[in-house]
Amino acid sequence: MEKIKIDFKYGNTKKHFTIPQKNVLDILQMKDVKPEKPYKEIINESLDSPIGKSKLEDYLQENNPENIVIIVSDITRPGPFDKILETLLPRIEQMDADYQIEILIANGTHREMTEKEMRYHYGDYTVDNYPILNHDCRADDLVSLGKMESGNELKINKKVADADFIMTIGIIKPHYFAGYSGGRKSILPGISGYETIRANHSRIIHKYAKLGKLIGNKINLEMQDAADMLEVDFAINMILNRDKKIVYCFSGDITSVFRSGTQLYRKNFSLKFSEKADVIFAAVGGYPKDINFYQSQKTLNNVINLVKDGGTIVLVTASEEGIGQPELEKVLKAAASIEDLFDVKQSEIQIGGHRAFATGRLLQKADILVMSEMSDELVKDIHFEPISSFGQAFDFIKEKHGEDYKSYIVPGGSSLFAVQK
Repeated sequence: MEKIKIDFKYGNTKKHFTIPQKNVLDILQMKDVKPEKPYKEIINESLDSPIGKSKLEDYLQENNPENIVIIVSDITRPGPFDKILETLLPRIEQMDADYQIEILIANGTHREMTEKEMRYHYGDYTVDNYPILNHDCRADDLVSLGKMESGNELKINKKVADADFIMTIGIIKPHYFAGYSGGRKSILPGISGYETIRANHSRIIHKYAKLGKLIGNKINLEMQDAADMLEVDFAINMILNRDKKIVYCFSGDITSVFRSGTQLYRKNFSLKFSEKADVIFAAVGGYPKDINFYQSQKTLNNVINLVKDGGTIVLVTASEEGIGQPELEKVLKAAASIEDLFDVKQSEIQIGGHRAFATGRLLQKADILVMSEMSDELVKDIHFEPISSFGQAFDFIKEKHGEDYKSYIVPGGSSLFAVQK
C-alpha cells in the first residue's frame, strides 16, 4: 500500500506522519505564487504609483506634516513588516524635512509586544532608530471621534488622533468574520478602544459574519466607517504567498487599496475544491502563527467548510502560550455543553467571548482533535479532544469513519482560502 509522508510545522519544530494514499483526496495549500520582482522593487513601485494618491514623497510635501504615525500589525499577523519598514522609512527620511516619526502597534485587544518580538517582527533597523509604541485599548486617554452610523462610539489611540499624518501597514488575507484582514482593520480593531472593538466583534452571532464575505457584512462596514471617520492619509497593504514573501503591494487611499487587494486575492489565491472530506488534517503553520490557541483557531475557521457534517478535524498547533486569551478560556470552561456557548446576548459578548461563540459553531459540525503543548486537562476543559500522537488520531478516525475514510491534508491552515466549486 502506497503511503504519503507529511511534515507539519509545529512551533519552531516539525511533526511527521504517514498516511495511506487511498485515504487522501488532496493536499491543499495556498496557491504557490512566486514574486515577479525583488521585494524592494515591488514596494517602491507601489509607493511611486499609489492608488488615488500622489507619489509618497509628493503627497508628504503637499500635506507638510510635523508628526507622522505609522500603524503596523502586531505579532499575531505574521509577515515581512521589517522589509516594508526598511524600505519605507529611508525614503521618508531622505526628504528635506524634519518629520517626527512614531511607530504604533495595532494590538487591538491583544497583549503588548516585547522588544524581542519587535526585533523579530519589525527588524533591528526600525527598533534601533524609531520609537515603537504598543496600543492599549483600555488607556485612560483614548479620544472619541463620535458615533459611527451603527451607533457604536469610535474611540481611538490619542497618538493617532493627534497625528498630522497617519499611515497604515497591513496584510490582506481572508478573515473568518470580518471577510478579510487588511485595510480598515488597522483602525478598528487595531488602534480602537475596548468597547468599540467589543461592540463590533459581538456581531459575530449574525449570519453575514463569514470568511471572505464583505458585501452586507456589518462588521466590515463598521470597520470601514471607522477608517473613513479618521481619514487615514496613506495605506500600504501586502499580499503574501505561502512562503510569506511579498508578491503584491498596494498603497495609497485606504479604501481603494483594500478593494483592489481583496479582489486580486480572491482571483489569484482562492483554492477551489469539489467535495467535502470525512477528515481534515490541518497544521496552523508554525511559529508565530501557532503561538497560542486563540490565534490557531483561525485555521479551524479556514478549514471547517472542507469537512462533512459530523466529520473529524485533527489540528496541529504548538500553542506554547496556552489559550492566549483569558475571556475565551473563561467562557469555554464555564460552558457545561457546546449548546451553552450559544446562550448569550449580543450585548453581553466580551472580546474572547466572541471567539467562544465561533468555537461552538465549529464543535457543532465536527469532532476536533488537538495536538499541542497544552495539557490534556485544559484541552478537554475547552471541549476539544487532546491527542499526543498521530497514532491516537488514526485510532479515533478508523473507529469512527472506518478504514476507507477520505481526508484533506492542510499544511498551512492559517493562510488557506478554500471555495467549493
